[in-house]
Amino acid sequence: MEINNMNARARKQLVAGGALGAMLIGTVALSSAATADPGDTTDVEVSVSIESTVEPGNLAFSVAADSTSLSEVDSTVEGTREFTGTLPTVTVTDTRTAEEVPEGAAWAVLGQASDFTGTEGQEAIGAENLGWTPVLEDGGETGLVEAGEPVDPALEGDDDDFNNVGLENQELLVSTFDSAEVNPEGSWSANADLTLRTVEDVEGGDYTSTVTLSLFE
Repeated sequence: MEINNMNARARKQLVAGGALGAMLIGTVALSSAATADPGDTTDVEVSVSIESTVEPGNLAFSVAADSTSLSEVDSTVEGTREFTGTLPTVTVTDTRTAEEVPEGAAWAVLGQASDFTGTEGQEAIGAENLGWTPVLEDGGETGLVEAGEPVDPALEGDDDDFNNVGLENQELLVSTFDSAEVNPEGSWSANADLTLRTVEDVEGGDYTSTVTLSLFE
C-alpha cells in the first residue's frame, strides 16, 4: 500500500506509531540495529529498574544526645562525695509488621560504663562507682515495657546489697518480654538518673566515662 493512497486516519496512526517508536528506542540500549522484511516481526525488550518506596520495618533505638554531665550534690553516704545527672532519653522504635516480629521475641536495652579517666593523668575512677536508676518515660499502654532495677554505686555503703555493683558490667535500662504484643504501639522511651560516688579525697580535675548502650532481641 502506498502512503499517498492511505486515508487520513491511517496516516495519523502511522505518525503516532513513529512517535512511540522513537520514545522506546530512546529508553532501550540496543547492541545492533534490528532489521526485518515486510511481514516479519521482531521483538524489542524493554527493561526498567524501579526502586521500592516501601521501607522494610526494623527494631532500632536512638539516644537524644551524645553527652551529659554530672554535678556535685550533698552526699547521702558518709565519707563519700556524690555527683548526679541524667542519661539522655533513649527511644526504642519498632516499625515491623506483626508478621515480621519473631515468635516469642523479647527486646532489651542494656548499658555499661567505662572507667572515668582524668584529663590530667589523675588516677581513674572505676566504672563500678557509677550507678543508675532507670526511669520509664513512655512505656505505652500494654504495661509490658518496664524500666530496669536501680543499680547502686559500689560505695553505696551496704555490703549486703547485691545491687551496689555500678555499671561495670551490662545492666538493664528498659525491656519487654513480648515484642509481638507491644509492637503495634511503635515506640517507647526511658532515661536514667545517674549517680557517681567517690571517696572524699578523690583527686580534683575533669574526668570522662563512656556509657555504651546496646539493644538486643
